[in-house]
Amino acid sequence: MAIIAIAIGIFVFLFTGAVTNELTHDPGVGILPGLVLGFLAAAPLFKLAAQERSNFLHPAPREYNISAKLAFAKVRDYLAEVSYNYGDKWHVVTADTQSGRITANLRFMDEFTRIEGDARGNIHSRKERLQRFLAVEIQVRPTERGTTIIQMDFRPTVEGANYAACDSIIGSLSAQIDAELGHALIRSQ
Repeated sequence: MAIIAIAIGIFVFLFTGAVTNELTHDPGVGILPGLVLGFLAAAPLFKLAAQERSNFLHPAPREYNISAKLAFAKVRDYLAEVSYNYGDKWHVVTADTQSGRITANLRFMDEFTRIEGDARGNIHSRKERLQRFLAVEIQVRPTERGTTIIQMDFRPTVEGANYAACDSIIGSLSAQIDAELGHALIRSQ
């Protein structure tokens, strides 16, 4: 969504500059109005992209037709058993059965190949390793109907410009918890 906002902002900037140039026959007069209108056109889309990102990192609570004690045990066991990227595992920091709170951290390295040119025009590739850190807080609360409400909050920290580097792990963790606990109903907050 952010890429679409940038594209629309650039389009509005260039269109405003072209129209202003045609009307006034002065090539520099459309820069400031183009910047202002481009920003105004892109701002709502940037706000929508930020809201989508927030909803992804802090999804709506889900209600499962399972007891809270069993749901807590299944989630804690899953976090203790799953591994990513050649053995990177969740480190369960807190698993408080009284409050129904689980906090866990995952630290891993991503390796990717960067292609770059040198001064003579030759193309070289080099491997870069960037560190990723993902923290999750899971709140397991029982209801009076015998069901369980689970609220997850993710906090990724990444090196580099790829702010969505942990998104695949977040999506797979959410999907796997749904698979472990059965059918979920999404609750309004």
